[in-house]
Amino acid sequence: MSEILDVYEIKEEKDRVHIRFSSAMGHIDTACAAVLLFLRSKGPKFFPHLFAVNLGMREAMANAVRHGNKYDSSKFVYMELDVSQEPFLRMKISDQGPGFEWMKVQGTVAPDEADHGRGMIIMRTYFDRFRYNEKGNILYLEKYIV
Repeated sequence: MSEILDVYEIKEEKDRVHIRFSSAMGHIDTACAAVLLFLRSKGPKFFPHLFAVNLGMREAMANAVRHGNKYDSSKFVYMELDVSQEPFLRMKISDQGPGFEWMKVQGTVAPDEADHGRGMIIMRTYFDRFRYNEKGNILYLEKYIV
């Protein structure tokens, strides 16, 4: 029987935020609130982008918990936000799951009644660049901030 963990850790630096949490959906709200607060502290140039960043971050972390780590609380989700390389905001969200064949589902469209399958559409719509590592368990997002 695996031990149930409830871990949430955040480390802030001047231009970066690192978050690690056990695979529980409840941690997503806390992580998103921390990131949005961090971005607000960086000034008004980020304000028009808060919705897009929040939506993409939520979708990616929910997929990491649900699909990547399969709600296994002994596995972690990692999120890094970096605003040090202006004019770009960069995020990296990873899980400890086996990954997925993202290239096969890249162009597919989920039916309207489906409760999943819209992640790539969201990333493509709200971010300037997105990609996965080869394994499919790390998502890289990049947004141009003007």
